[in-house]
Amino acid sequence: MKKSILLVLLYLLIQTLAGGILTLLISQWSGVDREFAIIIALLVADVIMAGILLQQGYLSDKRLSHPTTAKFLCWTFLAGISAIFISDTISTMTDFMPNWLESTFTNMEGTWMGVLAIAIVGPILEEMLFRGAITSVLLKAYTPKKAIIYSALIFGLFHINPAQVLNAFLLGLLLAWLFYKTHSLIPGILIHILNNGLSVFFTRTYPEADTLADLMGWVPYGICLNLAITLLALSVWQLDKKKG
Repeated sequence: MKKSILLVLLYLLIQTLAGGILTLLISQWSGVDREFAIIIALLVADVIMAGILLQQGYLSDKRLSHPTTAKFLCWTFLAGISAIFISDTISTMTDFMPNWLESTFTNMEGTWMGVLAIAIVGPILEEMLFRGAITSVLLKAYTPKKAIIYSALIFGLFHINPAQVLNAFLLGLLLAWLFYKTHSLIPGILIHILNNGLSVFFTRTYPEADTLADLMGWVPYGICLNLAITLLALSVWQLDKKKG
């Protein structure tokens, strides 16, 4: 557990230092705003952290890049899209939680570099860190059940932003479980990119809508929610039977 927490703290420290240094440097240039500095800092921090994980041997296991079977990935996709839909409902029910980073993310999602950082680079790095390194470490120290729960807790708390913590924890349970089943980063990366990518898409395309229910109407949304719950249960059952 100690090693897992230290890895997270190291990543946060790298983000903070990169953000501070780049903000200071970029502030000297006219026409460059704070959001741009944050985006560059996140990308730089991700590259540095990935390098550290590789150099320290956390990602040396060749199975981490194993794609698993096509059928497994199809069920992974269905589980992911269902979990994301359910996550939207949880967000609606907990919309009283403060969203400290809402304006920052909205501004970041308005640029192609921000989209790259949030929807592609971020998910890949976080899977390398939280599943490839942290979950691997926890699985060696605890039973699979405890390791998955601890991994999800660390992932949820890492997001810091109250509006994100619960959803990150619940998504972390699914991602850590998939990693335990396959010891591959590919299923988690697929779901993580799907989750962040859809969030960016809906924010950019429907900025006036806070939830999917606002777009669909409550009756169709309720039908889809029940379908998502059923589909998630079926997907997890199918994935549990299979070896990736």
